[in-house]
Formats: sequence, C-alpha cells, structure tokens
Amino acid sequence: MKIAIIGLGKVAELHVEAIRELGQHSFVGGWSRSVAKAAGFCERFGGTAYPTLEELLDDQKIDAVLVATGSDSHFEYAKRSLTAGKHVLLEKPLSPIASQIRELAKIANANNRICMPSHNYVYAESMRRLNAHIKSGRLGRIVNFWAIYNKRHDASIGGPDLTMRELMVHHAYCMLYFLGRPSHVYATGTNVHFTDQTADDQLMITAEYPDGKIANLWGSFSADDRSREPWSCYFKVIGMKGSGVIPWDVTKFDGVPIPFWDDGTYWDSFVQVQSYFLNDCLTGQLAPLSTLEDAYDAAVILDAARQSLAEKRRIKIDYS
Repeated sequence: MKIAIIGLGKVAELHVEAIRELGQHSFVGGWSRSVAKAAGFCERFGGTAYPTLEELLDDQKIDAVLVATGSDSHFEYAKRSLTAGKHVLLEKPLSPIASQIRELAKIANANNRICMPSHNYVYAESMRRLNAHIKSGRLGRIVNFWAIYNKRHDASIGGPDLTMRELMVHHAYCMLYFLGRPSHVYATGTNVHFTDQTADDQLMITAEYPDGKIANLWGSFSADDRSREPWSCYFKVIGMKGSGVIPWDVTKFDGVPIPFWDDGTYWDSFVQVQSYFLNDCLTGQLAPLSTLEDAYDAAVILDAARQSLAEKRRIKIDYS
C-alpha cells in the first residue's frame, strides 16, 4: 500500500516516521498549502512534494492519504480524497461539526473506500489487551473508568475550546472504546496557566452510564505530574472481579521540541495505527478499532460537555 500526506506539520512527522518504520517504500509524498514547507518536508523524509492537491489526488499509485491539516479543513480534504478513490486516515478531531462525520461515512460507503479515524491511543497494544479483558468478562462488571492527562504546554498556545477540542477528544474516544456510550455528562473547567484568561487549561468531564458506571475524564495543559508514579497519561478500569491500569510514560526521550514527544508509547501508537490502517484495515479488510460512528459519538459527547460548561448543569446526551 502507498500512502501520501495532506498537511505537513508536526503530526505528519510522527506519521511519516511510523510509515518509514513499517516499510521504506510506503510513503509516496505529500502536499501543503506552503510550497516551501512541502519541499522541506520531503527533503527530510523522501517522497514527492506535490505542487497542488489535485496532482496528489490524481496520482494513481497512491492508495491512501493521511489528512493531517487543521480540523476545520478535515471534512473538505477527506471528502475530496474519498471521491478521488483514495482510502483516508483522518486525524483527530475529525470535524468540529458532528453531522459532517456522518456525511463522511456516507461518502466513504458510496465510493467503497475506508475512512478511518486516527484515534491512535486505542491502537496501543496495552490498550487493546485491556479492552480484550473487559470484553471477555475477566474484570467482571465494570464500575468506573479513569482517563487522566497532565502535561504542561506553553501558556501562549491557549485559546477558547483548545483543551476540549485537542485533548479531551482522546479521552472521549478511549471511553467509548472501553465502555461504549454514556447517557449524561457534567463538565467543569478552570484557567490556571494559559495566558488567555478565557481559555480553560484544566477540564473534568464526568460521564454517567445507564447501568451505573461512571467515567472520569481529566485533562490538563497546566502542569506536569512530577511525582514518583506520575499521572502524565494514565488509564484505569475498575471492575467487580478485576482491574487494569495503563500508564503511558514508561519509555522517555530527551531533547524533544514539544510536550508528550518524550513519551515512547505515544510514538509507538503512531506505528500501531499506521500498521493497522495499511496492513489490517486496507489489506486485511478488518474494521477500524475506532470507527466513524465512534468519532461522531465523541463529537456529540464533547458538544454536550461544552453545553454543561456553559450552563453549569448535568446534560443528557442526544446521539440522534
């Protein structure tokens, strides 16, 4: 399988490193609205710097594309790629508008192509094994779930909805992967770090399930956890017959340019998501572990959390 990348920023670097690890000849090239950025990217990683998006989509040797632009343009580029006959791996958040995710599913089906969310966390082997233990019943009835993230980011990046849009989407799709759909959410947020005082840099979402489960989703861009067993990126499931915990920060790197790039498990998850997309999904015809339907549900859950933040009350989630 040959894959190209639309949007050549920092996330694209993680993906192309993963693709190269899987096979030196899988990466074909990429396109960026900045010609200079595209040329520099392909000088570093190989492949063709396509001068226009049309030339990339017209290239018949490309089987699939990764869309790694800003979320506001995801729908447009994914739609154009699917109608051009390409399979699509689409970075999160898929779209700021939940209904567009459902429309992408219809477009993918009409063109007999796969559009897979790049929900990379759930492709980590440790996450997949914990999910298998839940599904097998080895943990018994699940009663609560925790997704925790504490990583200090530069205070200047903060903007309204940034933490919800860019961070809590991971919590939402992981919750769906392990537990399925919640019925209600309550959210609270504060600003303790971001320069923009209107921007929450800490968020807590409590999600309730009809059978009594509670999911606790905590995300903070304000501070690092420097304790002995840090909750930098941490998942825990507690059941009546067993429990499971997955800390991510177990292999660490030095000299990284941005937060979380020092986490080996984070890098590994990109290898695993690319491997699944290219080998299991496209070649082996297996369904994605986290689907467009899950991406739609995650978007709806976060919209309900936004409503809860604004109205300071518990919100019933409407998935219709």
